Amino acid sequence: MHDVELVTFKNLTTEFAVETDIEEALTERMLNEQLLPLSSKQSPDSHIEGKINSITDKPNSFDESENILEYRLEFRGEVIWYDHMRDAELFKKNFTVFGTYFSEDQNALRSEDEQLTREDAYTETIEKLIDFIIESMTEEW
Repeated sequence: MHDVELVTFKNLTTEFAVETDIEEALTERMLNEQLLPLSSKQSPDSHIEGKINSITDKPNSFDESENILEYRLEFRGEVIWYDHMRDAELFKKNFTVFGTYFSEDQNALRSEDEQLTREDAYTETIEKLIDFIIESMTEEW
């Protein structure tokens, strides 16, 4: 395995630009960790592709009056690493990754440093997805 191309994930959700955010985060991690060189060739040795099937915000915890304290932001999808030299999938895995954030009411009770917004959960979820992809790749070595 010599190089890898990152194919922009398919976004099957209404979440704007999540596929771009994933691609940027994965590119940055691949460059920082120098796992494999990113391909600039017309025909790379392998590629990573995926799709985001759903993104949901679900209540995660409640207080004694059943008010929502915290939400869970969850991404579900699939990632594939394909080897062009062997014409075979190195892996094809489903993923579910999530981050959590506080309700507006909970954030209002906290100092700015203690607040957790949906944006924080979104960033955390993308980081967990990138961790999952990198771990899956290194399992193949």
